[in-house]
Amino acid sequence: MMRSSITVHSALKFFPLPDTGWKKSIHRVIGTQCQSLAESHPRIYLLLAVTFALVGYLYLLLFPWLVFRSGFGIYEVLFKSQILVWSHLLFWLAVAAVSSLVSYRIIRFRPAFPSGMLIGREAAPSLFQLVAHQARHYGTRVDRIVLSDKFDIDIVKTPRCALPVWSSNTLVIGLPLIQCLSEPRFQCALARRLGQFSKRHNWLENWLYQLRTIWPQYCQRAQGIVFGYQPVRWFFLLYAPVYKVITVPAAHLDELAADNYAMELFNEEDVLDTIASQMVCYKYLADCYWPVMRKIAASKKESVNDLHSAMTSVLRNILQGDKVAHWLAKTLSAEARWNDARPSLVRRLENIGHTQARMSTIASVSAAIVYLGQAFDKSRFC
Repeated sequence: MMRSSITVHSALKFFPLPDTGWKKSIHRVIGTQCQSLAESHPRIYLLLAVTFALVGYLYLLLFPWLVFRSGFGIYEVLFKSQILVWSHLLFWLAVAAVSSLVSYRIIRFRPAFPSGMLIGREAAPSLFQLVAHQARHYGTRVDRIVLSDKFDIDIVKTPRCALPVWSSNTLVIGLPLIQCLSEPRFQCALARRLGQFSKRHNWLENWLYQLRTIWPQYCQRAQGIVFGYQPVRWFFLLYAPVYKVITVPAAHLDELAADNYAMELFNEEDVLDTIASQMVCYKYLADCYWPVMRKIAASKKESVNDLHSAMTSVLRNILQGDKVAHWLAKTLSAEARWNDARPSLVRRLENIGHTQARMSTIASVSAAIVYLGQAFDKSRFC
């Protein structure tokens, strides 16, 4: 396999993506200020991030508290006041009715699991053996494995109760990612995530990181939502995007910790190769693939189907020959965007003690053939 090498300090150019809309403008201001605070005063930033994270918990507890408070208010009006004030009584009755309804909906709320194709152990025994082996090493629990149509691998926590204190762990594997990565690269990418969520050395950053995917689940039930849950959904529609912007620096720290965890099972060259391969693919998708797909979808006035197969083809194409060096140079020269949870390639290299980015060209046999087996033949996405 060919290998390309680019010196970190030779990367000069920045390839930004446009951000439009007044909401994104406000979010960008918040994000840049948080990034500056994290660089100058990291402890103060973490205190701010933790405080803002607790706002979500407090809002969910607000309505049960209002139930008890309104009950006490009704008791005071009826039994402790010398004169019965009907306006006060009606106010507390209204608060009791609304808070009781919303509290009931919160208690009954169960977010849906991540969408995708659920993989059974009998369909992909090699994959389950690999996950079980690495999960034992890191002490991480995986409850289910799902294939998605995205180029990513992640662990998504789905709350099992009203408050996100007990969750089900879903390992989401992007079919384009496992089709593009070789067996060692995929193993390393999996180790990053399982180690990251073990929280042995990064419990605070990973808690903040987890909530980035948990809070949006409280506002995703747009269709068929039952009456009484709207106050919660409306709040998290505003709160979750701001939370994700504020916690970008914390997410960077957690991603860097994930790279360090991967080095427990793999040598520096394997981790370096995996980091560079994924970052090059992310860069190409952001700069070329998705802009083209958006134009195609707009011209056809409909969504583009079977995106994962097209994505796999173009990614395997660019990870060949001279194209590897070209896109590696572009990726190395790019800074992390203000709303991107992934740190820049330069920062990730420095974190593992390297000054050069190297990556092999794509292998002829992908990890999908090795680990998915029957599931690979049956995978279909729209």
